[in-house]
Amino acid sequence: MSGHWQRIRAGKQVPIPTLPDSETVAQEVDFNTLAGAKAAAPSSPLELLKREVEHDLQKLLQVPHRLMNPDKLVAAAKADIEVRTSTYRFTGLINTSHGNLEIKVSRQCPDRTYRLMDTLIRALQARGHRCVVCGSQTYIQVREEKFEVAIREKLMRSDEIMPGNYSYDYSPTGTLVLKIGPSWKQKEWQDGKIPLESRLSAVIAYLEWKTQKEEEWRLACQKAEGARLEKERALREQQARKEQELNSFKELLLQAKRWHEAQLLRSYIAAVAQQAEDTPSPTPQWREWLIWAEQKTDWYDPQVNLPDDLLEEVDKETLSFRKKTHFF
Repeated sequence: MSGHWQRIRAGKQVPIPTLPDSETVAQEVDFNTLAGAKAAAPSSPLELLKREVEHDLQKLLQVPHRLMNPDKLVAAAKADIEVRTSTYRFTGLINTSHGNLEIKVSRQCPDRTYRLMDTLIRALQARGHRCVVCGSQTYIQVREEKFEVAIREKLMRSDEIMPGNYSYDYSPTGTLVLKIGPSWKQKEWQDGKIPLESRLSAVIAYLEWKTQKEEEWRLACQKAEGARLEKERALREQQARKEQELNSFKELLLQAKRWHEAQLLRSYIAAVAQQAEDTPSPTPQWREWLIWAEQKTDWYDPQVNLPDDLLEEVDKETLSFRKKTHFF
């Protein structure tokens, strides 16, 4: 483009491009259509919930010009602040004491703060929620969820360090800030183009939306934990069945071994008996031994298991006496 103007200043002719024919169709933009499409875009769940709150509460969301018959928490905070003095460092700021709504504002903002908090508390109660003070913390409880809440006045820091001190001076700005949640994941609403009085529906909608999200997350965790426990139970049960199956097989193998050894004993006894019959005059001791051997074989044979008082305490698998527990 700079070369174009240089050629003109030098008095040289510059070719002029021809315009397109009139038959060329120009692209037209209908801004009304675009605006309608934007308006027709689906609203977020949070926005829908905000509209529901505004529709259900309506007059309750309107902050009155005067504080009338305040909630007991607001009345207690008001009485507490009226006897408090300004914090030494934050010029003009007054904060409530332990056991009251968490408020920290200047002398110019208490009345507005009381009316805001009273309206918020009553609107929350109308939605089935409540505001609770526990020690130094203030909570909004929505079903089983608790949210820390505090209202404070925004401060402006001076550009210069205070003379004779190592800190800056702070002064209140008149801008109120409503804080929800702990400091590490805090949500804030503050005065701006839209005053805080007109944002209470957004606060309540956020609390209900956040509660729903927390409940969904907790339910998902419970389901995941239930699935994990069920999986562990199934694995333990399967492992127990495997161990039982192995133990049963070992028992089968031991019984087969004993049965085989019992057959070996019977064959041996039969061979000894045959040898004795070939003897001209077998002794009585031999006949006693034969009866004894057959009885012990029947005791050892898993298919017979003949009781034997003398061998009652013997483990047939190890052929050793079982250990006894001695009581003194």
